[in-house]
Amino acid sequence: MKIRIIGWVLLSMGICGTAQAAVPLKIVRGERDTVYQQKHYIVGVTNPGNRAQVNGKSVRVYKTGSFGAEVMLKEGANSIEVIVDDGMGQNEKYVKVFYSKKRPEKLYTMERAKKTMAENELKACDFNAVSKEGAYLQYGDGDDRLGGSKMGFVDAGIVFKVTGEKGGLYKVQLSQNRYAFIDKDYLEPTEMTTQTVNTGSWHVGKNGKYDRVSVSLPCRLPYHSWTELDPTRICVDVFGAMNNSNWITQLNDTEMIDYVDFLQVDSDVYRVIIKLKQAYSWGYSVAYEGNNLVINVKHAPELSLRGMKIGLDAGHGGKYPGAISPSGLKEKDVNLSMVKELKALLEAKGASIVMSRDGDQEPTMAERKKTFKDAEVDLMISIHNNSGGSPLVEMGSCTAYKHIVNRELAAMMQNRLTELGHKNFGLIGNFNFSLNAPTEYPNVLLEVLFMSSLPEEEKLADTLYHKKVAKQVVLALEDYIKAVKAAQQK
Repeated sequence: MKIRIIGWVLLSMGICGTAQAAVPLKIVRGERDTVYQQKHYIVGVTNPGNRAQVNGKSVRVYKTGSFGAEVMLKEGANSIEVIVDDGMGQNEKYVKVFYSKKRPEKLYTMERAKKTMAENELKACDFNAVSKEGAYLQYGDGDDRLGGSKMGFVDAGIVFKVTGEKGGLYKVQLSQNRYAFIDKDYLEPTEMTTQTVNTGSWHVGKNGKYDRVSVSLPCRLPYHSWTELDPTRICVDVFGAMNNSNWITQLNDTEMIDYVDFLQVDSDVYRVIIKLKQAYSWGYSVAYEGNNLVINVKHAPELSLRGMKIGLDAGHGGKYPGAISPSGLKEKDVNLSMVKELKALLEAKGASIVMSRDGDQEPTMAERKKTFKDAEVDLMISIHNNSGGSPLVEMGSCTAYKHIVNRELAAMMQNRLTELGHKNFGLIGNFNFSLNAPTEYPNVLLEVLFMSSLPEEEKLADTLYHKKVAKQVVLALEDYIKAVKAAQQK
């Protein structure tokens, strides 16, 4: 097995100041002043082929040189002995950890408590603001490492009534009974006013690679779109609109659209309904052309990898390494290696590949999405590797999607990854990752394995294993294409 050791030829780490220090030993996890959990992990790195012991118990040294152990601490001070040897000499280190059963209470001054409450308080506002390029709606004011849960992007030039603010967000009124939140950076005050207006006529027909639905409006209004399954429909709610669409011109040349309809779901919320002929959607976009709201529904590609245009994203890059394994393996490098292996296999089958990066660049999320959108890819796969949990066990693979229409593609990816013996870490829905947000093409995110898991780190350090992963992804794509063909024949 070909192993790329993320190496460092370890010299003396200055551990003991004796001849024994020539045997490399580095503790990468476990050196903590005070902990509040009895179960404690020690992870170290030495040269591959060396032996290691933790508190007198032999532990496995992986081909990366990493090793680890679980230690049950006693209350108070603990000294954990770590020894490595290469058959000619040894090195040892004592890891000092203090274990307390009682976690100290957090002390807040009255002033700090008041400040915290003020920061979390929704303050009332009353002004109008217009959206900038890149604006997106959030369902609420929540937040986590991926940001608040997104409804979707909206065009520039839409006027919103701002009713509140909290932190970096404005609360905006979409209709009489609907609200959302927008990042403050994407709104600027305006003298223009919000309106409730009548809708105009529709036009539905074929336009190049797309079926096109155009709804006439007197001004730009907020909107929210989504896809439904069984039957497969694209829905768009237009806020501040009342039905006055007294004719809908429908040409019979559409490839994806079966029929269109509307529903006045509230006095000022107008729903556009687009029923598809097929069970599978290949993407759509919603945007204004002037004041006409245009929904472009992408035609299905040739149902073969030959000729299909596929976007491949290697997560992280440049000054953003992603997760770093105990032995120093960088996620950005593993991601790119897997993407390159996948690119070669797909090109051998006749696919055209668009990459967000082909080296150690660091494109922004916006730049990555623009690359795939401008290229009009048929689908996109983003490859990452995970981190967290126990370092001593295999954690497994997970596959993520945001839009329900992409669930089946994600499930097929997950099934093929677990065929490699990976544990099933889960199929993740409504994932708020930026590259899962676009509706223009099917997309999924793969978290192949865990950089932090010692047994999985060993696999990730093996470039031949990257080929195995790439082969499984190709099989999943072929599974998906087969399923689409079968659905069309029903």
